[in-house]
Amino acid sequence: MDGVADAADLAATADAVVVVGGNHPLVNGRETEDRADLKLPPAQDRLLREVWAANHNTALVLVSSYPYAVEWADVHLPAVLWMSHGGQELGHALTDVLTGRADPGGRLTQTWYRSACELPDLLDYDIITNDATYQYYRGTPLYPFGHGLSYATFGYSNLDVSHSSAAPGDTVTVTVWVTNTGRRPGSEVVQLYTHQQLSRAKQPLRQLRGFAKITLEPGASELVSFELAVDDLRFWDITSNRYVVETARHKVMVGRSASDIRLTATLPVRGSRIGPRPALDRPIAAVDHDEYSGITLVATGDPVRGEAVRAVEDGAWFAMSGVDLTGSRAVAVGGDGPPVVLRLDDPYAGPALATVAPGADAVRTEVTDGVHDLYLILDAGSRVTDITFRPESS
Repeated sequence: MDGVADAADLAATADAVVVVGGNHPLVNGRETEDRADLKLPPAQDRLLREVWAANHNTALVLVSSYPYAVEWADVHLPAVLWMSHGGQELGHALTDVLTGRADPGGRLTQTWYRSACELPDLLDYDIITNDATYQYYRGTPLYPFGHGLSYATFGYSNLDVSHSSAAPGDTVTVTVWVTNTGRRPGSEVVQLYTHQQLSRAKQPLRQLRGFAKITLEPGASELVSFELAVDDLRFWDITSNRYVVETARHKVMVGRSASDIRLTATLPVRGSRIGPRPALDRPIAAVDHDEYSGITLVATGDPVRGEAVRAVEDGAWFAMSGVDLTGSRAVAVGGDGPPVVLRLDDPYAGPALATVAPGADAVRTEVTDGVHDLYLILDAGSRVTDITFRPESS
């Protein structure tokens, strides 16, 4: 018996077909179970393709705990519907949406990628360096964060920002008119995002600041309002170890998803200006680096020193951007393991500042003043907790 062949034979005689796939929440939807890929399981993929070959009027319903890479389905099928494990009323809810008695009002809370190739290593959680999640992803996802369709269509107009500029402590009101341009009632989730356009640190391309769900009759309009606190635009500044609202222009974006932005405006913010990182101010924690390659974070066992940086391969490095070395004449590196090379402005070709054994006494540096990007180059096994600059060797 071939169940897939039987399903295809049956599909060929039907007016329309619904193929239901996904995962069982208690079997392969648990925190302890990792998937090797984002694709549908092979049996489900074969079922879907052969049923569609027999009847192109086939829709896919995914009931799952997580996203799938279903680009083939998105290209070939007239409809793809996703829902989470909804309990005893799941069947009734699904029927109401498929038959049009209810509008599909949900929106995705994850980015659905086209392939697992777009993801970092399974144990690499650095979303900033890896350009991961909706905040930093630069590609075109299969379905973006916040995505979801309605049986109605909607138009956006007259975006307004209450302030021409703002400062910490202010609250800005963002309003936009939304109109149901379709032929039937529908629900829309209006989403507010911002993007800081200039910063010392790498900023998200988009960050959700608020959302509002509305239901409109055909032709009806509603003014949607968001309150945006300028203090919420802060981020952690590793050079001063505090939250900072930076002086910058912020792009205010309103739309249907993270990738479907309908209207934009600009909000200048008067905040702090982050200067160079002073070398002689205090020890610089190694975990407060800006960029890295070939390192991992490890515990030091010291509640004061916190975490340390350890090289997992020869030639690993991490960088401190914009360090003001004026007046520094000696350097010490906390930690243990093989010697560490300090270079300026480039990890491979930059001039050498010093070679230091972690945990040893400070060594004299080349006389270098001014602001530089500082690179520490490590061999496998080197562990660095902090870097301390002094005005003279001792």
